[in-house]
Amino acid sequence: MLTRQVILRYRAPGHARFALPYVLCQPEVAARLTAQIEALDGVYRVRLQGNKLSIRYQEAFLTFAQLARALHTAITQLEQGGKLPQLAPRQPPLARLKHSAPVKWLRAKFEEVRETLTAFGILLRRGFKHGSKLVHDPKALAFEFANDVLVLYLIRIHWHRIVSEWIPHPIKYRYEWAAVFYLTYLLVRSRLPK
Repeated sequence: MLTRQVILRYRAPGHARFALPYVLCQPEVAARLTAQIEALDGVYRVRLQGNKLSIRYQEAFLTFAQLARALHTAITQLEQGGKLPQLAPRQPPLARLKHSAPVKWLRAKFEEVRETLTAFGILLRRGFKHGSKLVHDPKALAFEFANDVLVLYLIRIHWHRIVSEWIPHPIKYRYEWAAVFYLTYLLVRSRLPK
């Protein structure tokens, strides 16, 4: 019974606001419902935004009780007349929570942290392969490690722009490509044995 799902959110003289169930907010159903309410004597404005139905009326012609009965009757007629669309069953709250924006954001951040830790692990393993370098020249190893971290950071920050802007329009972004080639040259040169 849809009328039990309608909630009165606000009531003042000449103004009432209701929260409607999702099925009543479908465009065809909403148009029928608002047309029936607008046809009442004393109602001068009906607005439906999202699931909020706002009705303005003149109390000299229509009381709140009459308005509530008319709304109840209109919803009941729509429900019994088979005019309501068959909607797919709603997802359980936990499934909706998994697909919500904050959870997606947290998952993306967790994935970024995991990728960063993996990259650091690779860099550390590479550094420990050169155990003698760690003992004899820790300063050079620290510089190499810092360079690797900087390169990974720059790639991570600019990856979206590289794929979506720089590759499709290489002439337009020629200075960015020049900087990439120069930094790559410096990185390779720093790795060459002296």
